[in-house]
Amino acid sequence: MEIMENRDLIIDKYGNYYIAESVYGKQVRLVNAVIYYANNRVLNTDLLDAVNKQYGEPSSVLRFFTDMVKDRIEGLKSGKYPGSIYSFEEVEANYTVSVSGLHSRSVVVD
Repeated sequence: MEIMENRDLIIDKYGNYYIAESVYGKQVRLVNAVIYYANNRVLNTDLLDAVNKQYGEPSSVLRFFTDMVKDRIEGLKSGKYPGSIYSFEEVEANYTVSVSGLHSRSVVVD
């Protein structure tokens, strides 16, 4: 097993999905996948346009990012996207795992 940053998903026993924010040797830091995807988009008119285009009506931003995770899950299962879905227990057996409550990606806008 080799966890790849920003690619593979990890599911815990409660059905929550995580993505590897960083991997260093046998250490991996996970962040909730919805938080991860939400923090990789800038809140601007482009995001609002994408939400309105996808749903055809006003919708919650959380729904948009949750659907991004669902698409990722389906894409990994079907082979549309490279990568794997691992169980949290499987990852813990092979890595020292830490879970970050908040994704700390900084966004710089020109």
